[in-house]
Amino acid sequence: MIRTKKVLAASMALAMALAACGGDDETSTSDAPAATEAPGATEAPGATEAPAATEAPAGGDGVAAAQAFVEEFLVAPTKIGPTIPLNSVPEPKTVAWLECSLPSCAAIGVGFKEATDLLGWKLEVVSWSTDAAAAFQQAIDLGVDYVAITGTAPELIQTQIDAAAAAGIGFFSCFDTADPAGEANNIWTQCGDDDAVTRAGTILANAIIADSQGSANVLMVNIPDFAVLVSEREGSEATYAANCPDCKFSELALTLDQLLAGEVPGAVVSAVQADPSIDYIHFAFDGIAGGVSATLAEADLLEGRKLVGVDFSGAILQEIVDGTQQFWTANPKAYSAWIMVDGMARHAIGQENTEERANALLPTFIVNNPETAGPLVATDGWPGPEGMAEQFAALWGV
Repeated sequence: MIRTKKVLAASMALAMALAACGGDDETSTSDAPAATEAPGATEAPGATEAPAATEAPAGGDGVAAAQAFVEEFLVAPTKIGPTIPLNSVPEPKTVAWLECSLPSCAAIGVGFKEATDLLGWKLEVVSWSTDAAAAFQQAIDLGVDYVAITGTAPELIQTQIDAAAAAGIGFFSCFDTADPAGEANNIWTQCGDDDAVTRAGTILANAIIADSQGSANVLMVNIPDFAVLVSEREGSEATYAANCPDCKFSELALTLDQLLAGEVPGAVVSAVQADPSIDYIHFAFDGIAGGVSATLAEADLLEGRKLVGVDFSGAILQEIVDGTQQFWTANPKAYSAWIMVDGMARHAIGQENTEERANALLPTFIVNNPETAGPLVATDGWPGPEGMAEQFAALWGV
């Protein structure tokens, strides 16, 4: 189990979730419980105000609530989350970014280089593939001031977190469920956390409810051994319960080994063949969607089904352009690095990061058309709000 977590933790750096392994390839379909009260929309940092709804859509109050929720996320946010300026410009520091071997980590690394360059800080990139603890120890041995990693559970690197604390090295994290408690556990940020992933599931479920007018049969393709992906599923389930009593929701619980062996497309085909009424396929993250649309098409099962998900990549965006995927949420990988460096800058001058919890909800939006998806293919996703470097520079006084 530890080995599995180490491998998947690396791939979770791409964004908000990967909840791994867990079970078999069977579905368990059940009707969503009756609607109670629609979950309220949590405001995304910098979200553009949605236009007012003019007419309630068909399908009842739940569909209307879903549509109103979704409208908030149809435009890319233009503002960063932090709003409080630094009290002073921090002295030069050295940051170690523990960069996993996947492209998603490289995208986060771009943000670290940009942010540390802006502050005039030194960046040490420590590469790793399966042994995060060894990479962390290497950073400690370098004598850095701060260490950052993404998607890695603290229990895998606890010895190093404690050693860093003893050496006066602050630890900053993103895309994990561990709570940041500052001096108490030496975790000073946790962006893209459990709440953020729950919200991602809520956003996507509301988009499906609105798109289907309250009649969707949804198959969620997931790897639910990782806590963040369980949170995504739970966010979706709660939303269907509140807003779509006529929707059906089931989970195709797969394992990391199945993903690595390329077995996901075949498992999805089998699930659709077992229940031909499935009309929406919800992917928990982009990496689990590879090859599925082509395999469904080969089996003559793609037509009439919409493929959607959380945390698109450039490949997913190209599929939206091509029409084989329909709508996905964004996850700003480069921006996550800026948020961690912002926390480091505040720590460096002894300024309390009072907005840390609010900023854990990374800005996001829904890409649902080729016109929006096309320009983002070249950047392999959405780096973050346009002009974010200038906005951080203004806050940091540099």
